[in-house]
Amino acid sequence: MVYVKPFVLDNWGLKSNCLAKPDTCVDPLSLQELSQLQASDSSPGPINASNPLLYGSVLGSPSLREKILSLYASDVTDAAKELSLTVTQGAISANFLVLDTLLGPGDHVICQYPTYQQLYDVPHRAGAEVSLWHTCEEKEWIPDTNELSSLVRENTKMIIINNPNNPTGASIPNQVLEDIVSFAEKRGITILSDEVFRPLFHRPTENPPSIISFAGRYKNIIATSSLSKAYSLPGIRVGWVISPSADLVHQVVMARDYTTISVSQVDQDIATYALDASVRDKILQRSLSVCKHNLSTLEKFIASHADKLRWVKPNGASAAFVRVIDPKTGAPVDDKVYCEGLIRESGLLIVPGGETFGTEDKKDFKGYLRVGFVCTPERFEQALMIWDGYLNRDRI
Repeated sequence: MVYVKPFVLDNWGLKSNCLAKPDTCVDPLSLQELSQLQASDSSPGPINASNPLLYGSVLGSPSLREKILSLYASDVTDAAKELSLTVTQGAISANFLVLDTLLGPGDHVICQYPTYQQLYDVPHRAGAEVSLWHTCEEKEWIPDTNELSSLVRENTKMIIINNPNNPTGASIPNQVLEDIVSFAEKRGITILSDEVFRPLFHRPTENPPSIISFAGRYKNIIATSSLSKAYSLPGIRVGWVISPSADLVHQVVMARDYTTISVSQVDQDIATYALDASVRDKILQRSLSVCKHNLSTLEKFIASHADKLRWVKPNGASAAFVRVIDPKTGAPVDDKVYCEGLIRESGLLIVPGGETFGTEDKKDFKGYLRVGFVCTPERFEQALMIWDGYLNRDRI
């Protein structure tokens, strides 16, 4: 029997009786709210009740596939328009299928770190050896490509990145992406880019392209994403795997036959509606507005507690990695103990970074908290007021 490690982040989120859960999906939309974003009164709305509830296409409905492909139109050259795509049950299914299918015993993987536990533990579960590509606050959480040469091996099969990153909110600049692709291309290494937080960027310029923008140059690249985060629709469970390599996607599709035949037709109808250009733009405007407001509020909050809190302001995604410092000693707090006290005494749940994003010794990110900032502004301000009271009670 294969031992499966507990998913620490999700287990932490199961803690009950809390004011807020550690969600990074932008203020999720209801079906009624989504319906009100339709382009015209003649639009059929998110669900076509006359459609028979068939299994549908294994790869995803043609209309949904067309909408997803349109998200990458501005990133690819004419020579690389032929992209292979399959629709999955969320990005978590997309990542699992890619990692569990393409990796196995004898393979070696380089994985950006910190990142979502799935991205390094699923390869380990599949029998691959994983080297963590550490990033740090001092370098604004951006991967240093000069370190790749010391990590690579003859059996390195995949480099895994998360752009924008969970939990730091850092995005990988275009030049760094260029360097990663050049490094992988010379060695025939596949690149997997988890892009579930695209297009949540919080600065007007210098936002990096999708890894798929390199499709005309290198085939062994894969991007995964979903409608859960920026598109505020985590409940419909629609994600995808996209690549210029038909072979890589074909392998994923063949493996998926053992897990799920197709994604729900109802979910795909809602996703197709949401990705219509006029509706999609309204969703993204709403999401970016929530992020802009709450990130500004969080920045002021951290500045007001400069003796206890420090961070690198995120330029993407929907969470910040904030470190809590004991002002008496200058040392980081025990993030797990701190967050447990915060839950117990105030009912506010914040994710402890070392506990949920660190490796087994839990020391990699001691004192860091992942602070999601994408609930409604009113709820976010309420949460910060509670945290403010906790900080001012000298509980550190």
